[in-house]
Amino acid sequence: MDAQKSIMDLYDIASGPPVRPYAPNPWKARYALNFTNTSYRTTWVPLPEVATTREKLGISACRKHLDGTDFLTLPILYDPTTTSSTQQEGSFVGDSFDIAIYLHNKHSSDDEGRPPLFPPDSVALHRTFNAHVDTLFTFNGALLAGYYMPFDPASAEASKAEFARRAGVSRWEDLEIPLGSEERKKRVAAFEAALGSGLAAWFVRRDKGPFLEGRTPMYADLIIGGWLQMMRNCLPEWEELRGWHGGLWGRLYDALEKWAQIS
Repeated sequence: MDAQKSIMDLYDIASGPPVRPYAPNPWKARYALNFTNTSYRTTWVPLPEVATTREKLGISACRKHLDGTDFLTLPILYDPTTTSSTQQEGSFVGDSFDIAIYLHNKHSSDDEGRPPLFPPDSVALHRTFNAHVDTLFTFNGALLAGYYMPFDPASAEASKAEFARRAGVSRWEDLEIPLGSEERKKRVAAFEAALGSGLAAWFVRRDKGPFLEGRTPMYADLIIGGWLQMMRNCLPEWEELRGWHGGLWGRLYDALEKWAQIS
């Protein structure tokens, strides 16, 4: 197969210009692609077109909104080198965790000394960890950062209206927690406390390195990294967050820069 035709496609949400990734789940997939040295390119999808893009590709929803309706979101990975169950050329994977498993299975052996995405017999534990981290950040950091997402000005109003609808509020402005307000200070403190008790305490080998297991990275680190990327792009208190818990999050973010290329 021609080299160009073997390159995978990562579908990611386009930010406002300059286009850059900011959503946590596509970042998890991007980290995994770079970690496994997989050749890929990014297909940028405007936020209002995400649902229709997924529908056109024939990929069912992998998540639900709080009201029980389908949550048609990204990332999606397209691999042109395989044959799908319907015998069509190429196959799609439409969930960040499934993408990680897919890439792990394609690169199951160490590549030039790189450890596997998932240590042996750890996929189920990683799935539970992924849900835990998503919950922790969704109900803490995302509430503080979401109002500052870098929308594309061309579609910002439609994007804001959709997020307001999902949140059950009448106006986008109702989601703002004003900078400097007492309410925001309390929520930032609560976020720091939640990260401390719910995640920082799990880093028991800090003297060995920046990752959960010290020197050796694994997919669990990339899961956290996906959310740290959202915080970096959207949270006004990002520099403050970097220093929490003895600088743990700043060190992890910096260590993951090795796999943060944007192709």
